[in-house]
Amino acid sequence: MGVSQEKGLMETDVKVKSLVKAIQVLECFTAEKPSLGISEMAGILGYNKTTIYNIVATFTALGYLVQDPVTQKYSLGLKLLHFGYIINSRLTLSAVLEPDLQKIADATKETVYFGIPYEEKVLYLDTKTPGVQFQRPILGEKAPMYCTGLGKCLLAFRTDRRFSDIPDPLPAYTENTITDKTELLKELDEIRQRGYAVDHMEHEFGISCVAVPLFGQTKEIIGAVSVSGPSLRFTAQTVPKLYRVMADILEEVQYIY
Repeated sequence: MGVSQEKGLMETDVKVKSLVKAIQVLECFTAEKPSLGISEMAGILGYNKTTIYNIVATFTALGYLVQDPVTQKYSLGLKLLHFGYIINSRLTLSAVLEPDLQKIADATKETVYFGIPYEEKVLYLDTKTPGVQFQRPILGEKAPMYCTGLGKCLLAFRTDRRFSDIPDPLPAYTENTITDKTELLKELDEIRQRGYAVDHMEHEFGISCVAVPLFGQTKEIIGAVSVSGPSLRFTAQTVPKLYRVMADILEEVQYIY
């Protein structure tokens, strides 16, 4: 979007002029020009160098741009990959999983959730309910990892096993929330051994869930799927059966990404 396009937008839909300038800075970077200096960006957009510098400095501080210490030029930062990953996941993996998520919901008669790791939280991408009931939009909602079935699954099976950043004690959501770090690490070991995670009213009172991991081609965890419902239905007898239903249905999509 060039400056002339910006002027046209100003008269109609654009409410935050400074945001338009910021987005235009990011749009300067292309496959042909992956690295640019302040003067180059100012020349492309027709803005003064001070304006460009302030925008670039902000993006750099946030991780969306990085500066080469030798050339002093800027390029797009890896943080932008998060957005690409989210979009790609939604368009590909979620689309592939959708029929299987519905199968799980219909087979278990419980609500099914699909989520991926994002900034040390669970990012929900899809949900399904039994039958043809209304499917509540959930794309973009987040939840803590340490007290949800999906999150504990993602923590337990991630390859880096980096737990030094987990606070101790952990904030409690209910009286069942695991707040002791040592106890949480023991729980993650048990999850790895049995192959699934369980949330016993740890995030929301009265609600329990069972979650299983989804792995990529290199065996890294790329997401998790859970069934969730009233805790009275999630007993010592039913939990393993719910896990088996999910594992059997999802078996064919494992390791395809």
